[in-house]
Amino acid sequence: PQIVSQPHNIWNVTGQDVIFGCEVFAYPMASIEWRKDGLDIQLPGDDPHISVQFRGGPQKFEVTGWLQIQALRPSDEGTYRCLARNALGQVEASATLTVLTLDQLNATGFSQLQSLTVVPEQEAESEEDYY
Repeated sequence: PQIVSQPHNIWNVTGQDVIFGCEVFAYPMASIEWRKDGLDIQLPGDDPHISVQFRGGPQKFEVTGWLQIQALRPSDEGTYRCLARNALGQVEASATLTVLTLDQLNATGFSQLQSLTVVPEQEAESEEDYY
């Protein structure tokens, strides 16, 4: 498997939602798992505020996976890994989630921002195609 689009580091404020994305090319097709902080527990587990989705594409032999965390809490902060595997091997990519409280955000002076998720410009454009 080969990761063609890896998750990006994100920061946001408690109570907000975030989404990590991961796109994998592989033949035979790969499966994608999400994990947090190096733990061997596959997400979402039994946590109702975390969900995962997968779909084929956008290209042949590709699969795309998303990890969504709703209503962020400080305990959600950490490193999340996209792990892709098939019969020939496995690869992984990780990204860090930083969770700020409203007090921390106000202290930075960024409270005027409407969108707090930092996403590279190219990634933001391509994500529109998925929804």
